[in-house]
Formats: sequence, structure tokens, C-alpha cells
Amino acid sequence: MLIEHRVYTLQLAATDLFWDAQRERGDDGLQPILDRLIGSFSTSSGSLDQIVSLYRYDSFDDWQTRLLGLYGRAGLKAYFDCVRPLILHQESKFLVPAPLPELTPHWGSGHDWLASQGPLFNAPRHTGIVEETTLSFAAGGVPACWNAFRQHALAEDPAAMEGLFGGFSSVVGALNQVLLYRYFPDVEGWSSHRAALQESARWIGFLRSLAPLTVGSNSRLLNPSPVADMSPLFPRA
Repeated sequence: MLIEHRVYTLQLAATDLFWDAQRERGDDGLQPILDRLIGSFSTSSGSLDQIVSLYRYDSFDDWQTRLLGLYGRAGLKAYFDCVRPLILHQESKFLVPAPLPELTPHWGSGHDWLASQGPLFNAPRHTGIVEETTLSFAAGGVPACWNAFRQHALAEDPAAMEGLFGGFSSVVGALNQVLLYRYFPDVEGWSSHRAALQESARWIGFLRSLAPLTVGSNSRLLNPSPVADMSPLFPRA
């Protein structure tokens, strides 16, 4: 299993134009990759005018076949002609699920959610919030992170585990990173979680134990795509 983390940096104020292009392309053109889409989101904190997408592929060959196979399709020319000028910069990195079952409730450790199985969350996508936390380490920091997770018993800490639906580490692109994804039904739920996390002795101890290996940490909020087939985590209605 291979998770692609893809980011498009758009022209200023072009996010709505990007989503409009997705609506106009029709339902079938991008199906080979939409079948593997976890979700596409726009950023609402941190760097703005970005689209962040997560895809789950069987392997690198699966990624190459599905993605590169789109480029020669004549029926997608109008779509590419529309959307490509909106993108100033694009980057991808590959992730793998964390080796801890508590951090991989839907991918890895015997789990393998795909969009065809139906939505994971019940809240409407227009109110749902996803938080992406990235911890960047010096060499050796990722296995130390997994060990610290166990040592501080974060799986038993409600604040640390609230909303968590995916934990991954990078294997291609920016290395020595751990990415954690949490879902909240609304901004108020996220705000309450942040307050609880700041009071969690286990979470604070976890972070402090990793401080000598940590070279950066950041969190940003992501809004689910308003286009139904790009938000399979949420109900289509």
C-alpha cells in the first residue's frame, strides 16, 4: 500500500475556479484515480490557495498506471487546458501507514478503506474539518516517534486519539516526516480538541521526549472539497 500526498499551489484566489473545473469535467474522466482517492481539500490555515489530496494506491506501478494513463485521453484535453493554468506549483510525496494499529484504523494493519466502501464520516462535508499535523525529524526520528507513542501510552489518551483517522510516515519526497490526520465535524469540535490536547500530560511528554530529534512541526486545517466525488470520506448529499 502506498499513500500519495499531492499538493497544488494555485494562483491567488483560484480555489473556487479549481473546484468549478472539477464539476465541469464530468463524472467519469478521472475515475482511475478517483477510485483511489481518500480526499481532496483546500487549505484554510497556513499556506492558502492550496489543494491537498491523499490517494491510496496498491503500489508504485498502480500509481503510475492510473495517473499517467490519464494524460493521453482526448476527452480530458479540455479539462487539462482549464485546470493547468491555475496551478503555479505541484509536488508529491509518498507515505506509508504507521506500524501502530491505533494510528491506522483505516489503512494498514489489516485495514484498507476505499471510496467504493462508502463514507467514513457522517457530518456534511461543508462543515467537516480535517487537521493535518506534520512532525519533521532528523534522521532516525520516525522510529523514535513510534517508540515514544508506545512509551507515553498515547493510545490510552482520549485527547491524543480524538478524531485521529490516519497516521503515516514519508518514504519518498521530504523524508523523516510523520503526518497525522484528525477529523472533526465542525470548527468548534476542533477548537475543543486543541484545548484538551494542550492540557494532556501524555501528549506534552511525548513531544518533549522527541524534541532533540525534531526539526519542525506544523498543523493546518483543511476544508473538504465541495465536489462530491473528491470528498469520498463524506456523504455525497
